[in-house]
Amino acid sequence: SVDAGGTFSESLRQYPKVFPPLFVNAVYAGEMSGSLEENLEHVAEQMRKEKELSAKIKGAMLYPVVVLIATFCLGLAISFFVLPQITPLFEGLNVKLPITTRGLIWFSHLVQTHGMALFGGIIGGVGALIYLGRQSYTHPITHWILLNLPVIKPLVRQANIARFCRTLGTLLKSGLPIDEAMNITRDTLTNYYFQRAVRDIASRLSSGAPLSEHLSRYEHLFPKLVTRMVHVGEESGTLEDALYYLAGYYEGEVDESAKTMATAIEPVLLIGIGLVVGFLALSIITPIYNITGSIKG
Repeated sequence: SVDAGGTFSESLRQYPKVFPPLFVNAVYAGEMSGSLEENLEHVAEQMRKEKELSAKIKGAMLYPVVVLIATFCLGLAISFFVLPQITPLFEGLNVKLPITTRGLIWFSHLVQTHGMALFGGIIGGVGALIYLGRQSYTHPITHWILLNLPVIKPLVRQANIARFCRTLGTLLKSGLPIDEAMNITRDTLTNYYFQRAVRDIASRLSSGAPLSEHLSRYEHLFPKLVTRMVHVGEESGTLEDALYYLAGYYEGEVDESAKTMATAIEPVLLIGIGLVVGFLALSIITPIYNITGSIKG
């Protein structure tokens, strides 16, 4: 395509599934301003930072996901292989069983009679939730929940602010006008409400008000630190540097929030597993204790 007379950016636009808008528009701005080499370096740095940010978020979610999957598999093994061997013993006892044991027997019968349907329903339900969570029409609900959950909220907010600042700074440094850079930045954000806020701000920039003034209207998404640093950058003519500083700061905050989230989730998971184990132990030991007590009497 380039040999045929097309520009590099026009050739890249023919493959939108390979080259994202951020990359294509940075190349375009570099061609127009004669700074293609510098723009490619900026985009490379942006993509490296983006990968580091994604790795931190995935790393924070890995531990709880592994524990939940292991707990689920262990629960299935107990339900299908252990309980059917234990419950007939309790059913044959001529004693009044405690409510925990009766509940255990009921659950064992449910697994024996409708085990495959129950297993399929759980797998299907989890799959349906994952599928619905990825659909755009559910994002106003699912993204609102993520943005308001006490433990996850800081991570979601900081990750989107870091992406916003670094992407916008990269595009402005590449020579793109701010309204166009804002529209491209919007597509790199992962939260619906951040995307909507950036889209609204981009449409209002034509009024002549500075970016910091528009950001201040969304204080629930962009804290005062962001608006004040952007304001300082606008006043001093170093907006790109201010955005890079904010990106680095919030990337560090993402790392801290990820560690905090993992630390907070760990005891919750352990307590949940302990409650399940305690329920099973109580259901099994209590009838045996009652029988031995009656024999001694």
